Amino acid sequence: MTLSRTSRLRALRSALPVAVATSVLTLWSAAAAAAPKIPKVSVGIEKCIPTVLAKHPGTVLQVVLKPEDGKPVWEIEVDGKDGKLWDVECSGATGKIVESEQRFKSADEPGFKEKVKVSETDATKTALAKHPGKVERVEYEVESDGTPVYEFDIEQDNGDDVRVEVDAVTGKLREAHPELLEIGRLPK
Repeated sequence: MTLSRTSRLRALRSALPVAVATSVLTLWSAAAAAAPKIPKVSVGIEKCIPTVLAKHPGTVLQVVLKPEDGKPVWEIEVDGKDGKLWDVECSGATGKIVESEQRFKSADEPGFKEKVKVSETDATKTALAKHPGKVERVEYEVESDGTPVYEFDIEQDNGDDVRVEVDAVTGKLREAHPELLEIGRLPK
């Protein structure tokens, strides 16, 4: 049996919404499965920022929400009144400071340069080997235990943003966390 042109168009019109809905649900399910799990945030930035500024008075430059070991962490970048840059992590579960790192404007700054044994180029290769994409920013930090690290903000090939730390002494990947939320932008 051959359908007329009008019958074929009617059949196509009735099937199209189902096909579109099925495609949208399939894509949404795939995106949800691939997305990082968002941990429950009990303490917001409205509590963490004053806590951080009490320890490191200054101006907040950027706030990032990321999961660490399944727990929410607010990473707050501060331009301190002491003339130093600080990267302070505040627990999104308790509101307490969990780590405070000094950040440097360049890899050549005293306090960072003399501790480094691995080049930025080699550290970049390490970060991109595990998290392919485009490096959007590199930060130079000294962890609370005195270890210098390169911290890379990478836009992965799938469009997700991830923060990757590479040890500037050993060249090993220390940690990597997806950025769930980013507020503000650090100056270049």
